[in-house]
Amino acid sequence: MTDKEINLRAGLAAFSDVDRVVAVNLDQFDPLNSRDDLIKLLVETGISFSRPSDGVVAAEDGSTHVDITVKRGEVVSAAAQAACELAASWIDDNDLQAWKVATGRFTR
Repeated sequence: MTDKEINLRAGLAAFSDVDRVVAVNLDQFDPLNSRDDLIKLLVETGISFSRPSDGVVAAEDGSTHVDITVKRGEVVSAAAQAACELAASWIDDNDLQAWKVATGRFTR
């Protein structure tokens, strides 16, 4: 999955309602690179973190976790990656396709 798709799926997980209405601009939502967007994602999803071992950050939702290895001491970047991957995993291909159809972004 590309960074753009991870950001999109994480945004959908955090902000879409049952009718696939999203209150933020998902084209600009970038929790992988924006700390403000990362905090918004964490507040909306309730994702938390742990350190299962030295050099690893885990994002957790109570039943599932995503572990990311910390590279070059970039703990926040590893945490952002883990949180975004976890949130993105909540959106399957059918959810993504339905959102694209609902918003007119469907392309064949």
